[in-house]
Amino acid sequence: MPITWGVNHDNRVVSATGRGVLTKGDFDSYLDDLAAAATLSFGKIFHMAAGCRLQLSKDDLVAVGARILSHEVDQLMGRVAVVAASDELYEEAEKFNSKVLADRPLRIFRDVASALSWLTDAQIDSAQFAKA
Repeated sequence: MPITWGVNHDNRVVSATGRGVLTKGDFDSYLDDLAAAATLSFGKIFHMAAGCRLQLSKDDLVAVGARILSHEVDQLMGRVAVVAASDELYEEAEKFNSKVLADRPLRIFRDVASALSWLTDAQIDSAQFAKA
């Protein structure tokens, strides 16, 4: 599987790494796994490893975004920190985030340490998730 992940229950952080070409099916499987493990509310760090790239059509992005939004209706979603060390990966992550339009906080970082610091130091403000 191009997305591997693990969880630190003490810190409530999921750490995932994407390798190779990531498709809608990869994101669907990843989201299914997170839901099954009851970790959707945890902070997530998603490291786009060297050579990683997204192979997602506009329809795929909309579908992944809809899945994320459907989870947000049922529960508070944790922050997401994407690590993209190269300019190309950074642009891919920005494109993904701009198309998905989920309510959960997401930031893109150049290194894992900064991403992890943001996830573990910041408190999630549930008021920002209040639906009008």
